[in-house]
Amino acid sequence: MRGRVALFLLACLGAGVVAGILWAVFAFRPAYELSADLEASLGERELAGIFASDALFTLLAAVCGLIIGIACWLLFHRNGWWVSVLAVLGAGLTGLITWQVGLLVMPEDFDQRLASAVGGDEVRVDLQLHALAALLVAPLVAITPVMLLAAFAPEPSDPPPPSEVDGSPTIAT
Repeated sequence: MRGRVALFLLACLGAGVVAGILWAVFAFRPAYELSADLEASLGERELAGIFASDALFTLLAAVCGLIIGIACWLLFHRNGWWVSVLAVLGAGLTGLITWQVGLLVMPEDFDQRLASAVGGDEVRVDLQLHALAALLVAPLVAITPVMLLAAFAPEPSDPPPPSEVDGSPTIAT
């Protein structure tokens, strides 16, 4: 059991690394446009785009959470309530790793890039998670299939009763 839990948590860690790289690579980051007199401004569309990276993070967290919840049920549903703890723990770990790996892949250097920019340049904002509540999406989505499967999945069939010592079949009365 300990080996399966360790392997499961290691897989959650790996999923977080992959999701963090995807978040860093594909997240939309709006750009400040510098005018000739070095005034930086964001347009209306870019202001709305600031939260696009949060939306992508939330989507990645939801997908990871769903996969983790189903995998956790398949691996640990015979272990009682531990399946719930492992699903929430694994998905929470994945969300945190996704966030931190994304920030490591896209380091924060906005101030330096803005200071070295000249008129007419576009300077992209740093990757950030503005809504920290998005970290709760993965555990919430991971526990959902566990709860649904626990409530509606058919119970495993009971093993047949052991036969008599002499090997003759038992007759139910």
